[in-house]
Amino acid sequence: MAADEPSPDDAPRSARVNIKRPKPEPRRPTRSASYIRSASKSLRREAEKILGKPRLRDRIPERIVKQIVYTVGEIDRLLAAGGEADILALEREAEALDDILHVHASFGRKSTLRETLENVGVAIIVALGVRSCLYEPFKIPSGSMMPTLRAGDHIFVNKFAYGVQIPLTTTVIGAGWFDDIERGEVIVFRYPLNESDDFIKRVIGLPGDTLRVNGDRRRMEIMRAGEDHFEVIERERLADEKCLAETSTEPIENCTVYLETIGENSYQVRYRDDLRTSDPSMRTFVVPADHLLVMGDNRNASHDSLAWQVTEDAVSAAGLLSRIDLHDLTGNEGRIEVREGLGDTTENDDGRLDRVRYIAERPSPSHELELEVWRPGGPGLDPRALAESMAAAAGATELIGFDLLLDDVMGVGPRERARLIGVGEQVGELYRGEDPVARELVFHSPDEQLVFRMHCGRSRCTRWADMATRLVRVVESWQANPDYDARELLIRETGNPRSLPGRAKVHERFIERRFGSLGSGVRLRAWRTPSESMAVLRDAALGEFGVGPAGFMLNARFDTPIREAAELTDIGSSSVSSASLITLDADSGWVVVLADDQHAMLGVLECGPKRCKNRQDVVDLALLVSSRFVAAADDPSRMPDLLTQSDAGSLPEVPSVGPTHYYWDHVQYEGRVLDDSHSLEIDVEMNPPDGLAAGLERAKQALYEPIAATELADDAWYAAGASGHQFVFAVPETNLVITLSCRPGLCASEAVALTLARRAREKAGDTENFLQKDVTRARPFVPRGNVKGRAEVIWWPTSRFWRRIE
Repeated sequence: MAADEPSPDDAPRSARVNIKRPKPEPRRPTRSASYIRSASKSLRREAEKILGKPRLRDRIPERIVKQIVYTVGEIDRLLAAGGEADILALEREAEALDDILHVHASFGRKSTLRETLENVGVAIIVALGVRSCLYEPFKIPSGSMMPTLRAGDHIFVNKFAYGVQIPLTTTVIGAGWFDDIERGEVIVFRYPLNESDDFIKRVIGLPGDTLRVNGDRRRMEIMRAGEDHFEVIERERLADEKCLAETSTEPIENCTVYLETIGENSYQVRYRDDLRTSDPSMRTFVVPADHLLVMGDNRNASHDSLAWQVTEDAVSAAGLLSRIDLHDLTGNEGRIEVREGLGDTTENDDGRLDRVRYIAERPSPSHELELEVWRPGGPGLDPRALAESMAAAAGATELIGFDLLLDDVMGVGPRERARLIGVGEQVGELYRGEDPVARELVFHSPDEQLVFRMHCGRSRCTRWADMATRLVRVVESWQANPDYDARELLIRETGNPRSLPGRAKVHERFIERRFGSLGSGVRLRAWRTPSESMAVLRDAALGEFGVGPAGFMLNARFDTPIREAAELTDIGSSSVSSASLITLDADSGWVVVLADDQHAMLGVLECGPKRCKNRQDVVDLALLVSSRFVAAADDPSRMPDLLTQSDAGSLPEVPSVGPTHYYWDHVQYEGRVLDDSHSLEIDVEMNPPDGLAAGLERAKQALYEPIAATELADDAWYAAGASGHQFVFAVPETNLVITLSCRPGLCASEAVALTLARRAREKAGDTENFLQKDVTRARPFVPRGNVKGRAEVIWWPTSRFWRRIE
């Protein structure tokens, strides 16, 4: 025994007599060795703490102090030894020390109540610290995160991942020292619309991001903060993955699993096909600072950012100007569309702010589509000559094969390509041409008795292949029913077409009279107010006799030789008629083409040797016919009087077989588009939080070089800039600040924009015009301070034990 350790014999006898010693040691300890060691150490620390405080030690007799010191020394020795016999002795000494402290130092020991309260307090502090700063368990209540998480899964959330959050607050300390929240991570957060509920979703948008999502949520595009272009969020179908029911592991139908990738994170999402919608519209979300946009992995069955809404009273900018106002005050007669709120959600609004945009149609030649049809038995002209005349007038001077139109066809299989070529080969001669605005095609029907002209703007027909597929559809439609008119041949087109006059009563538009045998007698073909181009008909008539537009018909394939231009004689206007007469020699006589643009009359007169002995005879007869154009133009019943039997030298009339209905019809899909050049935008703020004057000043600062607009109001401002004519003004009666911006296409002058501003200010004076009750508003974003942590692992059930959450 060490020199400084007291001997039991040194203790007074009375102390030894009063202390109960344990009974003879049993053969085995009554408790486990670890428990005995732990209890011995605890009693030793308690004894040292009591003896270490003078105020407590002074209350204990010295002999008892020596006994405590001796027993503590024995405990130290036995703890160091550790054998089985030493464990038995250690248990005996620990019980002795406990008895001594209980009898002589109970005033220095903790009461049971105090010890319990301290333990509970420590447990609470540890639990709060762990739950607030480290990890917290959660149970998944629904299937909104399937297939990643199922209802009933238990997860751990790392609350230390993004910084330390002060308990019971939204304040995060040291956020810059920890990980940043990344797109694609799964987080737990307080539900913004009811912060007593905890939600778990996946982060899709960070502050400054702009997301576009279609109505079905199947197409998502993101423009990251600081970038200037959108990217489609990539998604790959997983054919081998099955969708499970939300409450069991049974697979379900009408559901598809995809692997989605955003940034560095890839994860599985699913879409319920039975919940699919046909909404093609795209919603745009601009994530504000210190907020997030989140979505569930069970995409179209998740209550997430895209679905969160609140109901409240809200201001409506559309109540300040209507489409009727715009039609009345701007003179625009086209369609006007309303884009309320612009489709963008830029903040968790409270109904005080609203925006509306009106977009008016404008003409756009690059979006036009026209189809002209000349039918069999038509104008009595050679179809080939007519096609070449049309092509020349349209600038379609390139003769090609149909297969060349298909060079840029994309996404067409070999079988479909073969079908297109098969139909196209029946077309015959095909002429094409183009300019910066549109493309032109002129072609024959399979039997070469039907002639088509198709005109298509480049914005509608971006490639020649677009023209080719339309051509095939037109030919197939005509083959299915030759009586289809032009509108029905383009039945697949959309929009409201405008049909030009066609299919009129043929006897009111065209007449053919023939006297004597063909080649030696007289024949007249005449058109009254033809719906088609007079120039095209005239050139087609010349082409029929081997003379066509200069430079175009040098390679014409007619049996009649090409005439020299020098043989053409333009008689010009005469005192008898306003018609222009072109004469040329034919193999069996003479031909005169008469064109009276003033009265919209056209005639082709053929005169053989039995009636016209020389050129002067045919010119005199042509002048006689043209002198009757005025009467026929006013009265269609006078058409037969253009050439009578007496005019033909009493030659017998030969009945002609003409068309039973008018041979020409035409349809035009007008090119009209909606764009910003013809638009008006109204922004309104109700009850500015910093006051009406401050709100007006903020709106004014957004203008470029504003000037006072006292003609509107004393507190109004005007500017002309990139957004057109702009007015900013306040309405004190209803506490509104209004900004009106009108582009020059819709507001041709400042005066027009001022008229609209006055109308808006007038309507803004009555809340009945613009204040809507119980309006549903989007509330899509999660405040950064609501984030509780990152979901990291699943710790239950056993089938998914400790599975990392991707």
